[in-house]
Amino acid sequence: MQLYYNVTSPYTRKVRIVLHEKGLFDRTEQILVDPWSDPAMLHAAVPVGRVPALVTDDGLVLGESTTICDYLDSLPSVGLGGASLIGRDRWPVMARTAVAQGIIDASFAIAIEARRPEALRSAETVARHKRAILRILAGAEAKDGRFDLGDISLAAALGYLDLRVQDVGWRQARPDIAAWYGIASQRPSMLATKPA
Repeated sequence: MQLYYNVTSPYTRKVRIVLHEKGLFDRTEQILVDPWSDPAMLHAAVPVGRVPALVTDDGLVLGESTTICDYLDSLPSVGLGGASLIGRDRWPVMARTAVAQGIIDASFAIAIEARRPEALRSAETVARHKRAILRILAGAEAKDGRFDLGDISLAAALGYLDLRVQDVGWRQARPDIAAWYGIASQRPSMLATKPA
């Protein structure tokens, strides 16, 4: 398999955490790209030009992080006794994944807004996304001792907030989730995928 990725992308980090948790990290060729530079090699494999993108051993191209994670979870785990990150309780896990995806999407939109020329940036757009992040976090769930796809998505989202949206105040709003994240962020999969 080949994974096209960018180090700071929260979407990519979610996939890379799953690769690590499933024992597939070192068995996947990971190709670092800057999607903003429109690299020809990324476009040749994935015409949409976004990361993450996974090319399976059969040549199937998968985009969109949750779809990629779902595919990876269908593969046998290496060294984990076949552990599934979605499991039989699929829809509650996928519901929590979608909640966390909302945080990722809103925080990524803030980061994109920051890339615009200063004169064109919209403070109201940024404020709207920050309000959304806090609303979503109000309903988010994290449980010690569990690290399924919902938790992985939440951890990737919180890591991205720390990287790109430090002033949203998520730790003050949800000290229970901040405590959970303090533990989750020390997992080998989280440490191995942390943006430098």
